[in-house]
Amino acid sequence: MLRRHHTWYLRLRVPADLRHIAGQYVVRSLKTGDRSLAQARAIGLASSFNGLWMDFRKKLAEQLKAYFDGESPKGEMVSFIREHKAEIEALPEDAKTAFSSWMDMVITRTLSERDDLKEERDQTYALTDMWKTARHQGVVEGMERAMSLLGNNLPRDVPPAPEKVAGPPECSEPWSNLVTRFHEDNPGQSGKTIESYGITFRQFADLIGDKPLNTITKQDVKSYADWLKDKPSKRGGTLGRDTIIRHLGEVKFFLKWCVQSGLIEDKGFADVQARARTQEEKKTRQEDRRRAFTETELTQIFNSPLFTGYKSDARRSVPGSCLTCITDFWFISVLAMSGARIGELTEAPAELYDLEGLLCLDLRQAGTKTQNSPRLVPVLPQLKSLGFLNYVDRQKRAGRMLMEPSQGAITAEGWSKRINRYLQDIGLTDNNLVAYSFRHSFRQMLRVSDLNMEIINKIFGHETGSVGAGYGANLSRAVAQQFIDKVKFPVFLGGLVDIHGSFS
Repeated sequence: MLRRHHTWYLRLRVPADLRHIAGQYVVRSLKTGDRSLAQARAIGLASSFNGLWMDFRKKLAEQLKAYFDGESPKGEMVSFIREHKAEIEALPEDAKTAFSSWMDMVITRTLSERDDLKEERDQTYALTDMWKTARHQGVVEGMERAMSLLGNNLPRDVPPAPEKVAGPPECSEPWSNLVTRFHEDNPGQSGKTIESYGITFRQFADLIGDKPLNTITKQDVKSYADWLKDKPSKRGGTLGRDTIIRHLGEVKFFLKWCVQSGLIEDKGFADVQARARTQEEKKTRQEDRRRAFTETELTQIFNSPLFTGYKSDARRSVPGSCLTCITDFWFISVLAMSGARIGELTEAPAELYDLEGLLCLDLRQAGTKTQNSPRLVPVLPQLKSLGFLNYVDRQKRAGRMLMEPSQGAITAEGWSKRINRYLQDIGLTDNNLVAYSFRHSFRQMLRVSDLNMEIINKIFGHETGSVGAGYGANLSRAVAQQFIDKVKFPVFLGGLVDIHGSFS
């Protein structure tokens, strides 16, 4: 027996005469983390395999012997091959070679009798055609190995499987009593993860009640999956598949922990799956459905109250006389003129990197933390003109991160919702226009800038592990200068400079 990830497995060595067919080993999960229960299951499973192997040898040997003894007509051999046609894909190349030799013997014997009855001749041609097909598609599993058994006396009795040994008693406590212990055994969970589990467990409890752990069934988990499938979403419609997978996965992971801890028997909880993707979900990834802003839409954003005068921090989408450049002002400006991801900006330090006199956004550590490509992005002149360098200096002196408001940090998810809500409030109501659309727009700026693709990869960045990932971490001054010279933000910001003051 082998133990992997808290679960016991049985590994059996395949008999030598069957290894060319079934491989050297057969590995099967015992579906338990309890050693004594695994041992009992292993004995029964080993006996079952022994019986299967005996039946396998017997079947192939009897079929071949009947044919060569003249007890089985050629027509039955053709039927036999056709009946097992679905199994031919499983044979390895050496098995095909061995069976080829045997079939050549059959074909030779058949052709030598071609002057016999017409029916017999037709059967010979059918057998020959079947062999030609078999050479391309594979042959009946195990046939060539059965040849070596024609003269052997095979045992026919299969030892009975041992009676099932009772495992340890299952936990009859209410399942909710084990939640605290579950979290204690998984200390790496973040606060956000624990909060998500809390929502999931409350939903599960509302559906099945606080029943004893050992009475939870696979059907209970299936009922929860069905409930999630029909649950309305706050944004309209029903929950997305990714949300369903997250909630259902949390229930299954909790029950997996219960099984691995020896509290209950595995009842196949992991077999329950979320609903299939809808046609819309199959079309493309969510990020690919988002589109870039048009030049008109970008102009609308930079002429909105946040940039030209707003009522108050809480009513920043309402026109007013307040001109203070709050963090939202800089977050949107940097998104638009750097192509950075929201997660990268929330992790970015309040310090620009000096690349031989050219100042750059430092996304090297932020890119690593967010599983994106670490890189440097030169600060465009248009962003400088808004007073960005002074803003960075103030953030650094205050001991805050680059995009950390004075009232406290906001998560990447929080910023995403905050910006999306602002876009809706100023009239950009297309559901495909979100904070990520700034990155799409920046990519378009790069494409029309006449920069080569290698430089675009360095500046734009890719997910870690993809082609181009990591290029930007080694940005040269010459490449940075090309970027500054050729990339132009498509919206005129001179009016904002007049409103907020001109900076170098």
